[in-house]
Amino acid sequence: KLEREISIGTVKGGSITLDKQTALLKEDVNITSTANSDFTYQGATIVCEDGSTHTITGKTFNMSICNSPVTVYPTWKKNDRDIMWINAIPSNPVFEHYLTDVSGGFIYFSSPDPNPDSNHSQYYINLYNPEGSWSRVQISTKTKMDITDYKELFIETWCTDTSTVSLGLTSRTSAWLYENTGPYVQQSVKGGPQSPDHIQCNISSNKGEWYLSIQRLYTNSTKYNFCNINGIRLHGITYSYTNRGI
Repeated sequence: KLEREISIGTVKGGSITLDKQTALLKEDVNITSTANSDFTYQGATIVCEDGSTHTITGKTFNMSICNSPVTVYPTWKKNDRDIMWINAIPSNPVFEHYLTDVSGGFIYFSSPDPNPDSNHSQYYINLYNPEGSWSRVQISTKTKMDITDYKELFIETWCTDTSTVSLGLTSRTSAWLYENTGPYVQQSVKGGPQSPDHIQCNISSNKGEWYLSIQRLYTNSTKYNFCNINGIRLHGITYSYTNRGI
């Protein structure tokens, strides 16, 4: 029988202390988590009066875990956010701004798939260049996004020929990734439809609103080729006892 119920609903932090009398130190306690829908309860750390700690993964513990007053620290995880993913059709295209630096006069950004009978996803990003052309193209989200509670920017991509792909944050859409102040990574990408490459950029030390950008560089093209972006995702931070986030 559960003798006591506590509610922990503070996103990213908070704690609650149960200062018990000796006669009640063996009672069960039920945790009710009430964080908003953007976060998921992961468990809690129970800290005893003597400083020792115990980790629980569920929502119930017994006061005898400490035999003393306890402090409960809930662990929350910011839910991952799909910015764009294969077969997903957003109400408005997520990416709008793009820069081009090319030895030709072509358009390098395509979304959604102009050919409904093709085998591509219904919504995708295609960065491409024609035969014999050197090209660099960068696309950015149409609006800035708050990345404060996220640890990583992630894309899944594959290219018909080896290309250099950069992924990162930018404070303005008129600058190339390496010319701006935000974090970015570069990676040589080939991959294929069945085994795409994955690129990850650590953004955990950055707060506030940024544009999310992807850049593709290709040199000495001998044929029409492209990089297909299957998906873009933000991975959420976990706020635990050792990382309170406040």
